[in-house]
Amino acid sequence: MRFFGLLVLTGLFILLAALPLAAKVLSHADYARSEPAADAALVAPPTQVKVWFTQELFRRAGENWLRVTGPDGARVNVGEAAVDDDDRTLLTVALAEALAEGAYRVEWRALSAEDGHPKEGEFAFSVGTANPAPAAPAAPEATPTTQPTAEPSAPSPTGGLPCLGAAPLALLAVGAVLARRRNH
Repeated sequence: MRFFGLLVLTGLFILLAALPLAAKVLSHADYARSEPAADAALVAPPTQVKVWFTQELFRRAGENWLRVTGPDGARVNVGEAAVDDDDRTLLTVALAEALAEGAYRVEWRALSAEDGHPKEGEFAFSVGTANPAPAAPAAPEATPTTQPTAEPSAPSPTGGLPCLGAAPLALLAVGAVLARRRNH
């Protein structure tokens, strides 16, 4: 029985040591920050939108995108978004010249190079107004397969693995029960 108790403790140690790695592998490329910033009220219109993510992006055509829509719901981005060559956490798209005053919505999709999973979301900014309320939804020309979230997502402090926090406790409980049975 001593061998079994040692085996349980060794397994627990290995699990605890692997949790940070598992959290990194299973997490997704989340929104980190952007220019213009989420909910920013700008005096002058921007010429491009830049979004930084928490992980490097996978370079596959059509997998990473930014869609910017204006106050009337029409798209105002020019061309397709591109992953920066020097900083693969950065996705950039150019905007049409002389954007009108009003609220703009940025929808994004990012494919993580670390785990291969996509993540989607959106945020808003405004030009010449104090309230960056989200713009009207864009026409359904190529809607994403999943509904984007209403707020930019912040990285999870658990790395997206809230259920693994209970695993070490469960192993400890099993080990305690087995040790108690051995003593009886």
